[in-house]
Amino acid sequence: MKPLSARANIRGFTLLDTLVVLFVLFIVAAMLMPTLAGSHRAPGQKCMSNLRQIEVGFYMYWDDNGRKFPMQVSVTNGGTMEFINSGHTFSHFQKVLGNQHDPRFLVCPLDKTRKAATNFQTLTDLNLSYFLNADVVTTGDPAHSILAGDRLLQVNGLPVKPGLFLLTTNLNLGWTPKLHGGFGNLAFADGHVEMIRSTNLKKVLQNQPLATNRLCVP
Repeated sequence: MKPLSARANIRGFTLLDTLVVLFVLFIVAAMLMPTLAGSHRAPGQKCMSNLRQIEVGFYMYWDDNGRKFPMQVSVTNGGTMEFINSGHTFSHFQKVLGNQHDPRFLVCPLDKTRKAATNFQTLTDLNLSYFLNADVVTTGDPAHSILAGDRLLQVNGLPVKPGLFLLTTNLNLGWTPKLHGGFGNLAFADGHVEMIRSTNLKKVLQNQPLATNRLCVP
């Protein structure tokens, strides 16, 4: 990465700078909040924190690579585009977040079928609780474009299987009740994270800038 001062001289205060500031403010606020231990919302809040860390990592890559995410860049140019059709998700997270020391934030505390990896070199899909949208967009309407979210989705009451999932706006999409009791978390391309009720998920989907999105589901 170029030093912040160098980038600032070129194009001023970047989206990455804003995300980093917001992330730091979030951490400070979390330290000042009363403990949420014993609350049913605590695991959901933890997932929101996890997704914010994921967002910061992906936007650091975006800022250094022509404002493109790794899914939009060929492997020969340092991206992960060719891995999309493999049905695996971990390659994208490994590429972007592999310089971090602790991959535990990639697993939801309530996702008992997933176990955190000890390091990013051994990361697999079984160490992930979050899907990734290969077709996320950062122009036009990023506030409605999904970047990542809780992996336990269902269509017409049936769980979405791991692999590449074609998401269209006419699907009856919801959350399985296994993690957050009818709620789930989504991270959007403008940098914000929302906890969304299962009954509202279809409406969120219909607001996507693209009619079809490829989700990499671990």
